[in-house]
Amino acid sequence: MTHKIISLFIYSILINGLISTPAFSKESSTPSLNDLYEKPKVFDFFTNIPGNLKSSWGKAFNTKPATLWTWGAIISSSVIFYIYDEKIYKHAQILGRNLGLGNNDHTKTLVKIDDIAIFRGPTDLGSVMYFIGDGWTQGLTAASFAIYGSMNNDNRGMQTGSQIMNSLLSGSIPTQVIKRATGREDPYRTTEYRGKWKFFSHRYDEDVSAHDAVPSGHLMAVTSTLTINDSNYPEYRNIIRPLGITLMTLVSFQMINLGVHWISDYPLGMGIGYVTALSAIERGRKSTAKASLRKPEISNPKDWKFIPIYTTHKVNERSYGLTGIFQF
Repeated sequence: MTHKIISLFIYSILINGLISTPAFSKESSTPSLNDLYEKPKVFDFFTNIPGNLKSSWGKAFNTKPATLWTWGAIISSSVIFYIYDEKIYKHAQILGRNLGLGNNDHTKTLVKIDDIAIFRGPTDLGSVMYFIGDGWTQGLTAASFAIYGSMNNDNRGMQTGSQIMNSLLSGSIPTQVIKRATGREDPYRTTEYRGKWKFFSHRYDEDVSAHDAVPSGHLMAVTSTLTINDSNYPEYRNIIRPLGITLMTLVSFQMINLGVHWISDYPLGMGIGYVTALSAIERGRKSTAKASLRKPEISNPKDWKFIPIYTTHKVNERSYGLTGIFQF
């Protein structure tokens, strides 16, 4: 047990260190940027949830061109992925075995009181990849920014920590509502091709993995954290974007490899994380911040290119897919 707990802390420190790089890259924030942020109250991350949800609704449902483009990308990619969900899932599992990751989740209970599991954490490389999108990772990241900001009187760091938690909690609400409404089976629990949909099932709480595939909460969490870091630390975008997208890719692959998500579960989860992050970012900035800090441009359709993939090895072995390229 001691060995597992030590391993957990090592993994957590490594992941948290990577995600929190901007906060510790300088002894203090650039004064001109730090002055644009107000000092958050202790429970702002919680009390701002209703305001975040209201703002997120307004951002998600309007007729602005950028919003329509984003919805078009989410819907079209989800449909295309859904068509090939089963094939992508099977091929991902083959690749996972070839890479030595296996197809089983090795996340274990590392901390418990009596028979109550308090904390489940990673015990090998594959489970570390999966743990990247776990709420604990985002919580550690938020705590790192908040502690750093408090120790250095850095409002930007404190706001970043508060915003990450606010976005995570706010995004969890629509994510859970949609999961319970759709009730799609996880790949490893599927009883029919591409997973059965059990809309508004009363058995959700009794058998969660048979109902909670769409949307991906892990991708929601990673996307919201990436968006907030990218917006609050524009001077580190050349580090944050490639690092964040790499981590997002790792957790995305591993969730399919483990059979806990279909690839078509991802676009909506990412959209929820993005819009709740944008709403969280707006809070805590002074009025002059809007003119001084540029909003993240991840949703700009001009930055994305989607390319269909078709490969064949033998007559009966064909692979279909879709790849996306993000220019930054």
